[in-house]
Amino acid sequence: MAFYYDTEKIEGQTAFLLGYTKEKNGDHSVLVKVSPALGNNVYCFRVDEYEIIHYDTYFSLKSYYTGNPVLYPFPNRLRNCFYEFKGVQHWQQKHGIPVFMHSLVYDESWQYKEPVVTADSVQLETWLSITPRHPVFEGFPFVHTLRIVWTITRTGFSVTYKIENQDNAELPYGISYHTFFKKLCGDRGSYICVPAKYMMELTDDLLPTGRLLDVEGTDFDLRVPVSPGRLNLDNCFTGLDPKKRAFVDYPAIDLRVYIDATEDFTHMQVFTPKGKPFFCVERQTCSTDAVNLDNKGLKKESHILTVPPKEEKSGTVQFIYQFIKQKEN
Repeated sequence: MAFYYDTEKIEGQTAFLLGYTKEKNGDHSVLVKVSPALGNNVYCFRVDEYEIIHYDTYFSLKSYYTGNPVLYPFPNRLRNCFYEFKGVQHWQQKHGIPVFMHSLVYDESWQYKEPVVTADSVQLETWLSITPRHPVFEGFPFVHTLRIVWTITRTGFSVTYKIENQDNAELPYGISYHTFFKKLCGDRGSYICVPAKYMMELTDDLLPTGRLLDVEGTDFDLRVPVSPGRLNLDNCFTGLDPKKRAFVDYPAIDLRVYIDATEDFTHMQVFTPKGKPFFCVERQTCSTDAVNLDNKGLKKESHILTVPPKEEKSGTVQFIYQFIKQKEN
């Protein structure tokens, strides 16, 4: 069977190798590596010989510095590690330590089922059961289960989340995947395209004011492909055009990776640090500091989502590759 799975050890923990072996001319092999025990982090996305996700072995996979960390329940920064929901105030903290960046699950050990192989895919189901005894509950006190299913197909892979609210209270949330892309064609030869009309204005400490800046005629207009070497961003974009696709482009090797998503993913974070071998393009269901912006009445700008008691919510991001003969961007 062309789809398969295997295991390897990384940082002393089990990781799954989920893949597709090309069967005929015109096919391409796909490999995804994920370690549920190390934050459920994807540290490899390979198409043929091309490594698309940047994995820096200097950092643990239980960090947010490498691979594809899961950011939940409040992606990116949270003002003063603090939020209020339905009149109840909370500190975002774990083990008594306030958490400012990237929230509460990226360093957790996830439970999982044995991968399932079919004729069309290989799939790995993972989950966290958040109860009063779980470390995440200290900073996010809602009884619920967060499931993530990784599905590898012939055209790439998808990640589907499902939040099952077992609590008697409504649950607020946002989710994001902090994808580190390699600069496979260098600073000037790799490209980012985000079909967003607005970029969120930031304070000096990189928190959104709630004001939306029109990208038209600016250096941060990413609606046409822009190389990360021309940018210096750590910004959130919104106002996504539903008729256009976000993508990362490597024209010198004819490789493009589309980042498609369900309609709940209304925002995208773009991080382009100077002098690094990577950049980040992240689908998000909400803005940075979304729960606090929502409390200011900025509901559309923040797009914080909620799950009613005893109900569920879900959504999907897809990383779809294509080899495209490209004359220009």
